[in-house]
Amino acid sequence: MDIKTETLEQFYERTRQHIPKEMQNNIGGAHFNVKRRCTVNRVAPYNRRDYYKICLVTGKGVHLSNNKETLIEKPAILFSNPSTPSSYQALDEGQGGFYCLFNDAFFSSGLKNEIKYESPLFNDSLQSVFILNDDDLIRFSRYFTDMEELLEGTYKFKYDMIRNVLQTLIHEGIKLQQPGQIKSINPADRLSSRFFSLLDQQFPVDSPSNPLQLTMPSAYAERLNVHVNYLNNLVKRTTGKTTSAIIHERIIAEAKILLLNTNWDAAEIAYCLGFDYPSHFNKYFKQYASTTPLLFRETLKMASN
Repeated sequence: MDIKTETLEQFYERTRQHIPKEMQNNIGGAHFNVKRRCTVNRVAPYNRRDYYKICLVTGKGVHLSNNKETLIEKPAILFSNPSTPSSYQALDEGQGGFYCLFNDAFFSSGLKNEIKYESPLFNDSLQSVFILNDDDLIRFSRYFTDMEELLEGTYKFKYDMIRNVLQTLIHEGIKLQQPGQIKSINPADRLSSRFFSLLDQQFPVDSPSNPLQLTMPSAYAERLNVHVNYLNNLVKRTTGKTTSAIIHERIIAEAKILLLNTNWDAAEIAYCLGFDYPSHFNKYFKQYASTTPLLFRETLKMASN
């Protein structure tokens, strides 16, 4: 069975929603959204995603994850790990609740790795669906309405506040885990955790004089004392993405952040991201962002005016 990976753009197209303006401008590569669920009479496709999703579900339905079906007949909270194939089928028209979705660029450094490992949002070996009692439903609904109000507001630090609510929501999910469910980390999980920890340590880039040290899978494999093929196979198995793709995503996301938030010229950004020549950076950026760095920056300036 060929399991595809759905992008954020494909999600909005599939659900017939307008792609948010800030996403069209691709500001910083970061994205967050929160919506209310409505009547759903179709089956969401069984696939992986390149984004995280948390759903507060009311109404009857069936959640399929890793070929395991869970019948939902009472209010529930669902945590969707991007690397885990999943889908949802509504069984009645009384669908309600909320969902929020966000990508790595929005929440890349929001939690410690040891906390992530205990959350089903980041650890696909954990239970990801939880039935809620009345008090739980009220509390979780409040988190979503808080994020909804913040997103619609004009406070200039609203996304920082949303990240704080998201962190609380993730911690609440950890608290719902059954005692003893967190398993000891096997060697493969430990290596995967070390890879992402090492990747996180490279960012953010805070100075042109402090360039990235690790930009290739082979460099990470050498630092982790494993063969690059072993690392590639492990990362692909646990995330659905290649090591190169994950590294490229972080570099492009950082490039966009630097273009948006600094006055560094393209040559300085190219150097600090590990490129020997600005022309190499321009070609690389255009390959993954479908535009040049300078045109990307100019587009952002025009959008903000």
